[in-house]
Amino acid sequence: MHLGMFMMPLHPPAKSRTTCFEEDIATIVQADELAFTEAWIGQHHSVAWEPIPANDLFIANVLPRTKQIRLGTGVSIIPQHHPVNIAVRLAFLDHLSKGRIACGFGQGGVPTDWGLFDLPDPATQGLMTLEGIEIILKMWTADPPFEFDGDFWKVKLTEIDPKLGIGEVLRPYQQPLPPIAMSVIKGDSRAATMAGERGWWPLSTNLVPPSTVAQHWPTYAAGADRSGRVASRADWRISRSIFVGESMAEAEDHCAGGTLRDAFDYLVTILGSLGQLQLMKSDPEMSDEAVTADYCLQELCIIGDAKTVTERLHALYEEVGGFGTLLMVAHDWDDEAKWRASTQRLATDIVPRLP
Repeated sequence: MHLGMFMMPLHPPAKSRTTCFEEDIATIVQADELAFTEAWIGQHHSVAWEPIPANDLFIANVLPRTKQIRLGTGVSIIPQHHPVNIAVRLAFLDHLSKGRIACGFGQGGVPTDWGLFDLPDPATQGLMTLEGIEIILKMWTADPPFEFDGDFWKVKLTEIDPKLGIGEVLRPYQQPLPPIAMSVIKGDSRAATMAGERGWWPLSTNLVPPSTVAQHWPTYAAGADRSGRVASRADWRISRSIFVGESMAEAEDHCAGGTLRDAFDYLVTILGSLGQLQLMKSDPEMSDEAVTADYCLQELCIIGDAKTVTERLHALYEEVGGFGTLLMVAHDWDDEAKWRASTQRLATDIVPRLP
């Protein structure tokens, strides 16, 4: 099994933004030193808990600080950017990194962000996302001249002069395309189906219980089957919030009284305001009131000493039927030494013992 990272990121609103960003950089540098294979960086504009507004700029900053880790947008939010801009910026990053870039695409889920960009309802944003992806892929693969007359964007590249290079758009370093991924949340996720149909990587969220994660694979595999592809579990990424302490007591005490619990209190509040708490429930009959931060620490996180965390990750692997990469969710360093030690234990003592 490979070990990667998913960085939303998650930081308390009262914490200095500059300190948060410095910590995020240090987190990626440590991951690179510990041979993490990849890290996915989130993007939001108007939520203080998740303060990175431009994940491509963050990736550009950490590229020269790292040596081998693959860096991905997790995700590039299509409705909040012009697809042509996404295409050329990611292609540029791919060249700067000499092929260490991966591309996650999605539509975003923060209502205040939707208001900033005057975006339509979520269903329409889903259609925008699909159209935007088609434009990006066209920019990366089609020879000009071409036109794209969509419902949301119109793209034209017809005034060209090949001898002078006029009309030539930058394509990625990785050919034919960089790796592409889709974030998967619901058990019957349309993103999982689309990823399967196109041979893209599925990234299962850390916000749903293992029973829901287990549904992601058959959904993805069915999409692959419909397009004549053979799905490989090696391509499946599963995200989990993990803390490995020196002892069980230390791990539980630290997480119960620290920013990991605060982060899930925030996430429960956000999903509750959107009427989406059902996503977090291990039992569909649970009441919304039962979905608390403490419940999330118990059911959605993997917390304990090295032995306990290893056993729970083995159990997750067996429950879902196997996967290729574990994505450790990056949480706020309320105690830098403890979080660094947790990451070290996960990378050197635990993951090498997994299937």
